Amino acid sequence: MNLFHEVDDFLTEEELEIVDNNIMSTDFPWYYHQDSTSTLFPFFSHVIYSRNTTSEDDDYKVLSNSAMSHFMGPIVNRYCNTYLNKPVEKIYRSCLNLSFGWNVPYTHMEPHVDHKFNHYNLLIYLNTVNQGGETLIFDKYHTGEMNTCFTVNEYDKVKPIGKISAKKAKAVCFDGKLYHSVNNFPTNERIIVLVTTFK
Repeated sequence: MNLFHEVDDFLTEEELEIVDNNIMSTDFPWYYHQDSTSTLFPFFSHVIYSRNTTSEDDDYKVLSNSAMSHFMGPIVNRYCNTYLNKPVEKIYRSCLNLSFGWNVPYTHMEPHVDHKFNHYNLLIYLNTVNQGGETLIFDKYHTGEMNTCFTVNEYDKVKPIGKISAKKAKAVCFDGKLYHSVNNFPTNERIIVLVTTFK
């Protein structure tokens, strides 16, 4: 795989109907999270498969607490079979994230990795962001005892080397040990993305 792989218009018509009529509706359940990488970047989320926060290895059982697993599962399986030529072996976490632009003096959220062990990240954008909101890939790869996040005071230690625009129905996959982030964007904009980590 190159630095990242992106596919436009990856979602089917049936999946887009679920996005438009369910996820984008005023009745969809979102839950506020004060911190993502830090309290500087709060967001809303709908957890499909919860991340294990007590173990640093991949030997844990993940259970779904959302009916949206029936939406997520076929999407991840289709991507793996089509572009990685393999079935999904294990889902580590999956969630729908909704963020509004952050009113902070930083150009992007803190670069981070989701897990310390080997995994893929698959992002499916569920709306188009007209200004900002790009996913950033940085020039650092998580190894050994590195922290999982570069704080805002460490931005001079990392450099973005890839940028992916947030376009509705686009799929993006990359090695999960690459530090990544999202560009800040105007506070009147929102970005909604399906995030799944897997092997």
